[in-house]
Amino acid sequence: MANFKVSIPQFETTLEVRRGFSILDEALKAGLDYPYACRQGNCSSCKSILRKGTVTHKSYDPTALTDEEKNQNVILACRAMPTSDCEVEFIEDADTFTPAKYECVVTSIDRVSSEIAILKAKPYSSASPMFCAGQFATLTFANLPAREYSFANRPGAAELEFHIEYYKHGKVSKHVYERGEPSDRFVLNAPFGSAYLRKEHPGPITMVVGGTGLAPAKSILLDALASMPGREIRIYHSAREANGLYQNEEMLKLAEKYPRFGYFPVITRGNGVDAARTTDVFIELRRHFETLHGHKLYTCGSPGLVANCQKFAIEMGVSPSDCHADPFVSASAMVAE
Repeated sequence: MANFKVSIPQFETTLEVRRGFSILDEALKAGLDYPYACRQGNCSSCKSILRKGTVTHKSYDPTALTDEEKNQNVILACRAMPTSDCEVEFIEDADTFTPAKYECVVTSIDRVSSEIAILKAKPYSSASPMFCAGQFATLTFANLPAREYSFANRPGAAELEFHIEYYKHGKVSKHVYERGEPSDRFVLNAPFGSAYLRKEHPGPITMVVGGTGLAPAKSILLDALASMPGREIRIYHSAREANGLYQNEEMLKLAEKYPRFGYFPVITRGNGVDAARTTDVFIELRRHFETLHGHKLYTCGSPGLVANCQKFAIEMGVSPSDCHADPFVSASAMVAE
């Protein structure tokens, strides 16, 4: 089967894309820092302009790429498969930083539940990674594949923080949870992701997250509390069971300290913990709001939660341009894809 050549002027390179593979697949395989997040067409981080040629798209969420955008030759690089030689240009964001690599050392690992570890680390050099609150990094430990984890700390903090969910068959999460210890080293590459804090938006900030989706929400929260005083901020944290609300106490203390911040934990089954309601997160949102018009909404977590939240938000009056998504896709799901 014929391959197609895809030129990317921003990298001054031309890729050979195998038939049936996406532009993003081959860009990442070639080691290019092409912007991306979910790799499954659920967000818009890899949105690009098709300057020349033709592509066909694998299935994607229509909120990530509208028909109007598609008619203007906008594509999702993670779903776009060339059907001819092409030239593409990813849409650059003036607010974000160029990815760079940092040697880091683990300072602590706190196994806060049977499924989640909080890893803290510092870079070897005095330089800290440059990123926007809500973005993520790839972490590469020795002899292990790179994995993506969101920053949970505020940009500029002396110590980096990542929330790692344990998967029984996960190479990296299993290593960190079962064998990781202070002084372990890893290479961090960052930043990536488009679901970062937009400080220019004047409206309330509403975050709907599941599981370790709390990590980027925490980063956004800490940055917003420090740099946007008086802004109304809410986090709705959904978990299957009580142990998934792994920083419940810390979040409730922040809500007590900052009157304009509200933390609303929900679980979908089992008995609750402090302040948690056993309900669906969208029922909880409807309990608080008749409309979300004028809100800036961020959603992070499983692809199902994120897709449902995007649809819910638009139904509740959020402009599609004010809805920012970071679906957490497991490595096994990407391989299966």
